[in-house]
Amino acid sequence: MTNYRKIIIDELIPFAEADRKLILLIGDMGFGAIDRFQTKFPDRIFNMGIMEQGMLGVAAGLALGGMRPVVYTMVNFLAFRAIEQARNDIVVQHLPVKLIGTGANDYFHFLGKSHCCGDQDSAIMKMIGVKVFDPYLDKRDFKEVVNDWMTCGETAYIRV
Repeated sequence: MTNYRKIIIDELIPFAEADRKLILLIGDMGFGAIDRFQTKFPDRIFNMGIMEQGMLGVAAGLALGGMRPVVYTMVNFLAFRAIEQARNDIVVQHLPVKLIGTGANDYFHFLGKSHCCGDQDSAIMKMIGVKVFDPYLDKRDFKEVVNDWMTCGETAYIRV
């Protein structure tokens, strides 16, 4: 099985090259995976620390200000810890924020149950009105899935 979490950030590079308004917010993780993006766009990547709720509020503010925020954090923290902010700050306002939940399919199981969510993240995101993209279930080419996720004009979530 392909590990999309290792390549998702590199797939953002062409979008960032085409749109100077694309901003990447990371939740104190992804080191190694974010290196190419950080080298190419050091002024458009921000480590928000371990504060997923605040990060989604910042993403909403950036979107309201005309930027294109992409949020990258662990799937369980995005789907559980920051769900109120995802719904109220982003979805209710119809903001086209792109969400990346990394560690799908319980990749981080070795860290304990607090870092796992099975496929509940997809159900939660759909429940609050977020369009979900799952390359593990979608048999299309990953680049095509990423393109559809990035170009849909609404809040969208990709689980890697």
